[in-house]
Amino acid sequence: MEQLKTDAKNFFNYLFQQLKTPSTHFHKTTDSLQNSLLSIVLFILLTAATFHTTLSSKLTALSPTFLQTTLYLSIFFILLVTVNLIALKSTTSLFSLPGSVQELTRKIGGFYVIPITLSAISLLLTLAQSFTLSTILLVVALFIAFILIPLVTITKLLFNETTSIDSFYGILFYMAVTTVAFTLLTTFLADTAIGEILRFIQI
Repeated sequence: MEQLKTDAKNFFNYLFQQLKTPSTHFHKTTDSLQNSLLSIVLFILLTAATFHTTLSSKLTALSPTFLQTTLYLSIFFILLVTVNLIALKSTTSLFSLPGSVQELTRKIGGFYVIPITLSAISLLLTLAQSFTLSTILLVVALFIAFILIPLVTITKLLFNETTSIDSFYGILFYMAVTTVAFTLLTTFLADTAIGEILRFIQI
């Protein structure tokens, strides 16, 4: 229990520090991978739960339950993070940039405090019946988490290192890999339970 309290305190201190200065972790190899992973997991769970709460006005007896929505959306968001990591790793490997999968995960996870904050505010707004503003914040959080953060990460990596190929082509390559991987993912999931949930919430 004492270790759990210490870990929780360290994690919340980490989130507070990242909220003040999100980019400070980027070149710190001493920062814990565990805190980055916890940030990603917290965002995924919070966002999946918030989606169900936001859609409460549309729910019927045949609608997905809270557990179903949270579970399937969490799996979908984990797959999106995986797509981001595949695109990042493919680009760093092609352009001979340093960075293991663990290090790339640590880098993107350090930025997740902003999406976490937006998702938390979105959840609070649903309790106040402000569903339109809640949805807008949720979409912004998803954009930052799955599009902006990986793009900032690969941009910083490409422009901080000398590469034999122009860095701009690295960004184009990253975007191409991301687009192809996301298209394949959504096509694969279209006829699954996750696809049904996505159609229900009209993503």
